[in-house]
Amino acid sequence: MFKKKVEEKAEVINPLYGYLKEVGLSIENLQVVENNGSVTVTGIAEDGESASKVSDLLAAKGIAATHIHNNISIADLSSLNLKYKVATNLSNLNCRKGPSTDNEIVGKFPKGSIVTLTQKYNATWHVVKNDEIEGFCHTDYLEEVAST
Repeated sequence: MFKKKVEEKAEVINPLYGYLKEVGLSIENLQVVENNGSVTVTGIAEDGESASKVSDLLAAKGIAATHIHNNISIADLSSLNLKYKVATNLSNLNCRKGPSTDNEIVGKFPKGSIVTLTQKYNATWHVVKNDEIEGFCHTDYLEEVAST
């Protein structure tokens, strides 16, 4: 009696996955899927700049921006309990709906108050919160508090 030979499937790694890994972006659980000319990228980036670089890097590889679906999310850093002090000169710090002074103000943090970092959106804007408010604040007015 002959046994039927079982074929082993070799995992095929998308070359774009290798390319994104080679450039050293800090993205956990990175996945790259190509389907009918579109590329979908998923994973968790440590900051917004890393997440947005994915599209730029793929475009540099010749993939049209209309064919890139960048579904990278930005890591939630709340569990690290990183504290920042509001370091405005005289006034309260505006907390905004998005990373721009063009975005709506959702609240204000008093000068000298302590907030918790939620996300590092980019070098200029972080998402921070207290017990009542969460939103984007300009990093020029946030000073990291040393952990004890």
